[in-house]
Amino acid sequence: MRMRQLGKGHSVMFFAPGEVDRRIRNLIPNGPAFEDRIRVADVIRWALHETCEDIRHHLPFWAQQGLDHHKRFAAYQDYSATGNLEVLRNAWLQRESRTLEEMYSLAAHAAGIDPEINSIAPLKERMERFGITNLVDVRVAEEQEQEREQEQEQEQEREVNHEIERERHVERPRRVQPARHILRQEIHKFVETGILPMRSAHISPLLTPIHMAEELKLTPEWSPSPLATTDFTTTVLDSDGTRLTEYLRPVNWILSSGSGRDTVVVAISPYEANEPLPIIRKRRNVRLHVYTPRVTLSMRSFSDLRFHSIPDLPAETWTAPAHVRTMLNLFSGQLYFDSKEEYESLCTLLALSRAHPGARCQLDGFVLPVHRTGSSDSPFAESKISILKTLIGLRRKGTSYSRTHLGQMLNAVPLSEETLSAMSR
Repeated sequence: MRMRQLGKGHSVMFFAPGEVDRRIRNLIPNGPAFEDRIRVADVIRWALHETCEDIRHHLPFWAQQGLDHHKRFAAYQDYSATGNLEVLRNAWLQRESRTLEEMYSLAAHAAGIDPEINSIAPLKERMERFGITNLVDVRVAEEQEQEREQEQEQEQEREVNHEIERERHVERPRRVQPARHILRQEIHKFVETGILPMRSAHISPLLTPIHMAEELKLTPEWSPSPLATTDFTTTVLDSDGTRLTEYLRPVNWILSSGSGRDTVVVAISPYEANEPLPIIRKRRNVRLHVYTPRVTLSMRSFSDLRFHSIPDLPAETWTAPAHVRTMLNLFSGQLYFDSKEEYESLCTLLALSRAHPGARCQLDGFVLPVHRTGSSDSPFAESKISILKTLIGLRRKGTSYSRTHLGQMLNAVPLSEETLSAMSR
């Protein structure tokens, strides 16, 4: 540490625990009484003494490194002269195993300085300068250091009241074969004309896996839009994509046509986004949008589908319908709400206690139809919190999300007014 102009307007103060204070006083000739003040010279004397002790303590390591360097450099010189690789190999390779006698015999470690070190003039001169006549074995010193560290750790563990130790094991999904990509005729016609067939075996509501997970037939409880293609939902062989599995495809590419309430939104796979791209650019009957769920608080929102599209959007006021944005965000695993209105709208849809103040609710915050206050826009007669937790858990792949906006809502924790106010900024 550099201290310029010390004594000319600047000063320094030393702080040390009681143990260091005693060691400083022990080094003072005819040490002063405990009440006497310690001078700067005393602190400097102690610092220099500790430095010398540290050098003396680590001298075996320094000597061993010097000996290894000398051997390797000599071998390199021999190799340069003879080209014999065996010389290098013998000098550079060291034995990893030793006998018990070699490791722990007192005679082996108390015999003084290694003759090989004495044969090297610079090392011998430095040893004589420090007055070193005996060196402990480096490996023994390392073992002693490790033993001391273990003793300190055990002492610290005895002082700390530990909680139950838990070791987490991540269970990976089984290995399966990926499904083969197919560009269906319906998508090809939709790209060319902007008109989607009324009925198609290869296009279904995006939230179909949620219906199937609840073992229900497709009912009007969940919104039938947005849609999804079979190539998007089918990711592995021997699966029709109608179940919630570990192989859910992330929502990144969206096709849309029309505007307002007539907007058609279809989630597609990366293959379906890439193959017809030249037609999308040329015909301009549909728009290809980039989308990704908002999973961090600082991340911008993509739910309005205005971030980037091919071709450009027809007007500055165009945006995805509100119910489409809600379903996209839910299925893709978006963790943060864009506005207070979006949060309250989802609470109303799921019939949570936020939308029915004072009403009797279940433990997960769901309010049964008989207890709802006022008019309710929720089509659900049973709670959907459990299935949504399953969906988001698969999306997060074991990563905790309880402190996010959606995590708090699914755990029946109302968002604070401060959080809601921050959404409006």
